Amino acid sequence: MIDPTQVNPSPSMQMTDYHSRRLGISFASVGAHLGWIYLSTEIVYEFGRTEKEEWLRNLVSSQYSELVSHLEPMDPKSLGTFTEKGKNFKINLMRLPEGEIPVFVLVVQEMEPELSKRNWEDLSNQVLTFCATGISLREKNILDFQTITDPIRKKMDRALSGDTHSGVIAFFHLQDLSPFFKPLGVVKSREILREVTATLHKETKENEFNFQLNPRSYFLFCPGETLDGANHRFGSLYFPSKHLILDYKLKIFPIDREILADDSRFSSIFIENF
Repeated sequence: MIDPTQVNPSPSMQMTDYHSRRLGISFASVGAHLGWIYLSTEIVYEFGRTEKEEWLRNLVSSQYSELVSHLEPMDPKSLGTFTEKGKNFKINLMRLPEGEIPVFVLVVQEMEPELSKRNWEDLSNQVLTFCATGISLREKNILDFQTITDPIRKKMDRALSGDTHSGVIAFFHLQDLSPFFKPLGVVKSREILREVTATLHKETKENEFNFQLNPRSYFLFCPGETLDGANHRFGSLYFPSKHLILDYKLKIFPIDREILADDSRFSSIFIENF
């Protein structure tokens, strides 16, 4: 497996070492031989290496206009295959649900296994977190706060349909784990982060969804849930780990269509917990 610390964020993005490595771990965990993140036509993050880098860049750029026009979000597209050092690799490109600027994730991996829908969703969450927290050094941010939260709001609005008119958002703000990563090492650090994600997935019901806002903040959206019900569900929740006991702060907010329609009220919930 590629070393998840072998990463190269663009100088145009201000990234913490922790967050950059966390994204590298996300690519490594899905078996990526190479991973790139595109903001528009610019590669702003590189994981892994390949001898066919120039060929791969040209492959994407030659199809870019068509990809922007026709590729649907969260629908991975095969761009072909190639052979390197006696191994066969496949190339997949996925568009993320974004705002005005197209965001693409390119993943090069061995022919088997296929990435599952959950693999792509988890990777998508990490990439959007990278975009949200990797503030551009340019005069204007490449992706602003609204660009990240608009797709979340639309997904919530679709969930509050039919007989379901309200729900709750539970925010989990974890302790700062970065001081532990160096002494624990890459493997154990990856296990801790996987355990956090696994715990949230286990708590997420079929009609709910969770999202990572930044390296320490996660939220779980629960349509149809009440404040009392959420407090009962999450009040005693803990994140089990083989290596340490994780502390966190929990905040729960009610949400309905009226709040979703009000930019100020909806944004204030996320800004406070971003």
